[in-house]
Amino acid sequence: MSFRFTASQVQAFFGGELQGDPDAVIERFSPIEDAGPGSITFIWNKKYYTALKTTKATLVLVPEDIDRSWTPPGVTILVHENPYLVLAKGMQLVYQEPRPSLGVSERAHVAATARLGADCNVHPLAYVGEDAVLGDRVTVHPFAYVGHGCVVGDDTVLHPSSVVYPKCRVGARCIVHAGAVVGSDGFGFATDKKRGEHVKIPQVGIVVLEDDVEVGASTTIDRAAFGETRIGSGTKIDNLVQIAHNVRVGRGCLLVAQSGIAGTTRLGDFVTVAAQAGLVGHLDIGSNVQIAAQSGVVDDVKDGAQVIGSPAVEGKQGLRYHLVLRHLPEMYATLRKLERRVRELEAKSSEEKT
Repeated sequence: MSFRFTASQVQAFFGGELQGDPDAVIERFSPIEDAGPGSITFIWNKKYYTALKTTKATLVLVPEDIDRSWTPPGVTILVHENPYLVLAKGMQLVYQEPRPSLGVSERAHVAATARLGADCNVHPLAYVGEDAVLGDRVTVHPFAYVGHGCVVGDDTVLHPSSVVYPKCRVGARCIVHAGAVVGSDGFGFATDKKRGEHVKIPQVGIVVLEDDVEVGASTTIDRAAFGETRIGSGTKIDNLVQIAHNVRVGRGCLLVAQSGIAGTTRLGDFVTVAAQAGLVGHLDIGSNVQIAAQSGVVDDVKDGAQVIGSPAVEGKQGLRYHLVLRHLPEMYATLRKLERRVRELEAKSSEEKT
């Protein structure tokens, strides 16, 4: 999609301090390493700060603590407290395509008792079950499934092959990506040791996604055994995440790929669970918590804490553990030398006594 803005227009939209040519024209978004004349790009991670020295971009969004003297001649920078946010809002402004009005395909299955709001798009081979309710401007893509009694809020998009099991509720402006499953059975079994079998516990609860939730591809959110599994408003869930029955996730959380949360664990607001982290069941995780990648969380975590490792511990302590682990081979070699030296001294002492 083509666009044409000046650096001063970008500043007018998003604020910040402009250094360079206010009339510099930008026509495309580019990664920092590929940016050339006419490109707008950004620097956010400190790992890439020095890339400013060699960029050929026309406009670079940079954080406030970057060294502005690194800016090459002819490059304009917009200094902002959150350049990544400027990038996100700028791309939304440019790339927001108009939504077509396709209506309900004759090749879709929409139950006679389902209720659809205004301007819904139900694509061929989509399924909308008995007594389901779709709000205004809902889009149900091919092979997507909306079970009986589901409620889906305004402006929500269900991508191909996504599944919303019966009676679950999806809020407004949600996005459920391809292959995601909302409301599959929780993993609940009672073991009969005498008969040598696992007896299934019926999962009779539901899943509730509040407004503005995004669910990544092939993610699974299990329905509650009783009551609700609930995902708070504004929470964003990556691909391949597992959320078990009766979990409660607060507002504005970020759950990253291949992370997993076991049953009945509760997360506060604005929690980040990084990739491949695992949380055992029945935990209370406070608000504004950061859980590092591949962490194994087995205890409650207080508000604002940062945890790392498996089992996960507080951030600074965890970093010390990792630092020690890196030196284990040398420490082991030193210990062996000390053991040999002690044996030599003991043998010598024993000889002297005799």
